[in-house]
Amino acid sequence: MAVTASRLGSAPITIDWSQMTMKREPDAEALQEAWSKLKSRFHAGDVGFFDCPINPELSQLKESEELAESLLRKGTFSDCLFLGIGGSALGPISMLSSLQEKCQSGIRFHFVENPDPLEWTSTLKKIKPTSTLVCCVTKSGTTFETMAQALLALEWLGKERWKTNFVAITDPLKGDLRQFVQQEGIPSLSIAPSIGGRFSIFSPVGLFAAALAGLSASSILTGAKQVRDYIEKTPVEKNPLFILAQELLSQYPKRSVHVCMPYSTRLRLLGSWFVQLWGESLGKDGKGFTPLAAVGATDQHSILQLLRDGPDDKVTFFMTVDHVDDEVKIPRSPLTQDRREYPAFKILEGHTLHELLATEYQATSLVLTKQGRPHLSVKLDRLDERGLGALYFAFCSLTALAGVLWEVNPFDQPGVEEAKVYIRKSLSVEPPPAEEESNAYQRLRGTRTQL
Repeated sequence: MAVTASRLGSAPITIDWSQMTMKREPDAEALQEAWSKLKSRFHAGDVGFFDCPINPELSQLKESEELAESLLRKGTFSDCLFLGIGGSALGPISMLSSLQEKCQSGIRFHFVENPDPLEWTSTLKKIKPTSTLVCCVTKSGTTFETMAQALLALEWLGKERWKTNFVAITDPLKGDLRQFVQQEGIPSLSIAPSIGGRFSIFSPVGLFAAALAGLSASSILTGAKQVRDYIEKTPVEKNPLFILAQELLSQYPKRSVHVCMPYSTRLRLLGSWFVQLWGESLGKDGKGFTPLAAVGATDQHSILQLLRDGPDDKVTFFMTVDHVDDEVKIPRSPLTQDRREYPAFKILEGHTLHELLATEYQATSLVLTKQGRPHLSVKLDRLDERGLGALYFAFCSLTALAGVLWEVNPFDQPGVEEAKVYIRKSLSVEPPPAEEESNAYQRLRGTRTQL
């Protein structure tokens, strides 16, 4: 009987692909070829995320922890205004949301991703410049959305607070933000050029935020390293991440929609992180999956009917947490004046909320299984720093391998870069564009008077 579930070595994570309705054995030769190509990029230093757990120059763990500790030691900050967009924000947002009960520093985080004036004004009303640390994250140092917010934040802080209340996380050498903070003596951390934004959770982008929140940044890397060790030591045809990458691609012509559905409210925003990782990494050359985020059991009441009886074009990724510190026992049903018993109350008494949530997941899985709708499960032992680090690293590695198998570059984003060109041209004062300029640019230029 074929193995269809596996723990990733010493990592606190298990993957069950028994309900993927697989029709064939893994192609070990194709997997080995793809893995060799991917490893060559790691060894060449072209792609850095894979070595972050073992390379302190890439992770910048020590520098991130030391800066966070020095800021916390001052005791003056009650809030952190975190500026970033896409990969510069989704990692920290999903991490702190997932581990919010473990955040011990007392710092309240305010993530501002979108250059929305209503959101900006509303956020500033909640905080004070004297007690707020502004953390500005942009790898390029020129991201328009983030730099606009940085300019507003610098004005709001006042120049006398730039060196004490502002931190930049950006490229070590290039970009306007790097040049600015060097000239002004503002504290900063570096993102290695080989680490892409959506893979940056294992760099200061994620680790500084973790340390500032009072989490164990080193434990996040420990979980990631345990998955990395498993990948390095396990034959490709026995590695569930490799098997799944190949199987998902084989089902692509029929099932191009992937639903990320954790059965944990705390993991809700990890779905948003997954959407960017999966969509931006693989959506190229006419290929790509459409990722959607959901959360169980809530979305059993919104999309389960679609998953069961709608178009058979989806694969569901479940995530569960095996152990929680307090399962919250459901009390016995209260006795009414006439001692009447209520069946629904009676069914629930003696169980726990954690048990109920697990039962909800099992029921949903069974519904899809009976209908022949493929799904897989990623199970965390506990929701803690090590578990979350393992989960992030597993998904990053799955994405990287899927891209190489599909013969697309999972580490670039040409569509995003093209939009940046149009934005820069539209906002710049320059002569009218030549006749051969793209129609897209011409249309965007026409909106300039409204910007």
